[in-house]
Amino acid sequence: MTRLRPRALHCAAGVLWLLLAPALVRAQLPDLIDLDAYYMPSVELEDPRPAEAQVASYEGSLNIPLVLGDSTFLVPGLAYHGEAVSFSNTPAEWVELRAFHSFEVPLLLVQLLPDAWSLSLRVAPGLAGDFHDIDAGMLRVSAVGLATHSFEKLVLGGGAIASYAFGSFLPLPAAYADWTPAAWFRAEAFVPAFAAVTFTIARRVELGMRAEVAGNSYAVRDARIAQRWPCAATVDEPDTAPDESVADPAQCFDHLAYSYGVAGAALGVRIAGSLWVTAFAGHTFYRRFEQMNDSDDRIPGGVQDLPNSFLVRAGLTWRLPADEPSP
Repeated sequence: MTRLRPRALHCAAGVLWLLLAPALVRAQLPDLIDLDAYYMPSVELEDPRPAEAQVASYEGSLNIPLVLGDSTFLVPGLAYHGEAVSFSNTPAEWVELRAFHSFEVPLLLVQLLPDAWSLSLRVAPGLAGDFHDIDAGMLRVSAVGLATHSFEKLVLGGGAIASYAFGSFLPLPAAYADWTPAAWFRAEAFVPAFAAVTFTIARRVELGMRAEVAGNSYAVRDARIAQRWPCAATVDEPDTAPDESVADPAQCFDHLAYSYGVAGAALGVRIAGSLWVTAFAGHTFYRRFEQMNDSDDRIPGGVQDLPNSFLVRAGLTWRLPADEPSP
């Protein structure tokens, strides 16, 4: 026990330093635990008519901040996101794809630099698909690199992001701004992902507006698609124009790209310590399904622009403990 005491004291001091760290540190670190459930009502599909689809989503994440030094933090984590799709009024021959899952193992490195600068690097490998089968085509990797500078009440930053959040893998420039002129007001934006304005009441209730863009790319390995033409060679039908005895990869439905944009009102209530219950109600302004082949090209007729609809979300979040805000 005597040998372990110095190490235990060192770890305790590191955790304490993290919890009491300035806002610049906490702004770079994700929540410890985040659980959310989303619901969207049924909407009509363009094809096949009169089919309708309703989407519910579920996600959860766990992050463990580790103090590597006075100015270095490493945050390994686990994340899951699922899409549950319900259909109605579909034709008998139509293949219904009802569930998609995404698992990630993110790793975030935050390095504080001199003169109020900081650098954040995040990479998140994982798998995404219907999980009817597992292969290399289900691998997904997203990454973010961001440099930020802290002023007295403003944090500005820039960098790059590469992810499937818009349905297909895209490298894009990124910009970050976090303005907190008073303890009761905060405006934050990470372009191209989200923008939010939050008002805090009595340090316990948060009210605000939020807009965000989200999505993913899911591999389709369902045998009803993967083992049929054009994904696989089958017996040729003489009455049809294509030769089904030869597979056609360009028309093969290899993965589904789903993306949407939504804006609405957000509510948060602190129930104990840094544990918050959250809710969001909004309306989508963009929503699309895209059927893609193995080369990440859209297959002919594979785009579905869905009607916009309401979205509601409820969640539970355990945040990093924060300093008591100044009046």
